[in-house]
Amino acid sequence: MKRNIYIFSNTILSRKNDSLILESMADVDPIHEVDIYESEHENVILPAPKREGTGDVRHIPVESVEALYTFGEVRFNTQFFRCVGYYGIPVHIFNYYGGYIGTFLPENSEGNGKIELLQYQAHCEPEKRLPIAKAIMESALRNILSNIRSYHYTGSAFDNEIAEICVYIEQVRSAQSVEELMGYEGNVRQIYYNTWNKVLKHEIKFTKRVKNPPSGIINSMISFGNSLLYAVCLSEIYRTRLSPYIGFLHETGDKKLPLVYDISEVFKPIIVDKVIFRTINLKILDEDDFQQTEKGMYIKDNARKKFVEEFENRLSTVIHHKRLNRRISYRSLIRMECFNLLNYLTGAIKTYEPYRSN
Repeated sequence: MKRNIYIFSNTILSRKNDSLILESMADVDPIHEVDIYESEHENVILPAPKREGTGDVRHIPVESVEALYTFGEVRFNTQFFRCVGYYGIPVHIFNYYGGYIGTFLPENSEGNGKIELLQYQAHCEPEKRLPIAKAIMESALRNILSNIRSYHYTGSAFDNEIAEICVYIEQVRSAQSVEELMGYEGNVRQIYYNTWNKVLKHEIKFTKRVKNPPSGIINSMISFGNSLLYAVCLSEIYRTRLSPYIGFLHETGDKKLPLVYDISEVFKPIIVDKVIFRTINLKILDEDDFQQTEKGMYIKDNARKKFVEEFENRLSTVIHHKRLNRRISYRSLIRMECFNLLNYLTGAIKTYEPYRSN
């Protein structure tokens, strides 16, 4: 089974035969700002002045890699990109604070212009776009509801919140526009986030979602977790020939990947939020694992590794899929979600039903 590779230390990435070579660079101060230039002496794009490696080298068989996630200062050479391009391995790049910078997506030899045209057609025609957007939103809200109910059944009283969210789910079904759906989503998330102070077993102040910059520990974790999930969803969209630039619930715009946001809406509650609950309630992370900067609250480097480990464990978790009547991992669920949408657009299936937690 292929696996994601996360690189946190300052690293030189290269290729030898059919292996990726990860060589640690000498200890240096982390790069907080983007400082990219092209070397005149070698075919390398450097995020910082060139430094020698330490000799600490890891060899990873390239065929075992699903995607690469890099944090901090990483140097790539053209042989490396030829290698990941040949094997179709996406490379997701994050800055020192865990913020998403961008992704290298290899050319997709299986790309299909017909699929992109079907996406575009469905996006432009309200009678086609709205049912897809409704299906995504209803599943997202039901997965939020599933989270709340799981804690309600274990002793926390959320009767009012559950009733309110059920009303919004009914309103989603009769919505007349995507804008109306997004309004319902905002209302439900506010209700949902208000329950977190009871769900979380430790006293951590969380009153509302603040994104840019993230304010407080919980907002920092949500932002980082969502960024990881966006990258995972982008990798799976790439595998399924869909275009990440054409969505149905989220609007298309400059520097946006609306289909990534669409798919991630379904899985945020059952992947990212569950990881946050676990890391806080089991004290895997605490207040000392965060730092306040002028750009907001961020997870420290070592703590980020712990969060990623829990995130990967969640992706690998196998559950029983009620509709399929078989066991499947959350990672596979995301890919299956993309294929479901693809099959719906091509007419292979008649209805699109995004995943809903049992």
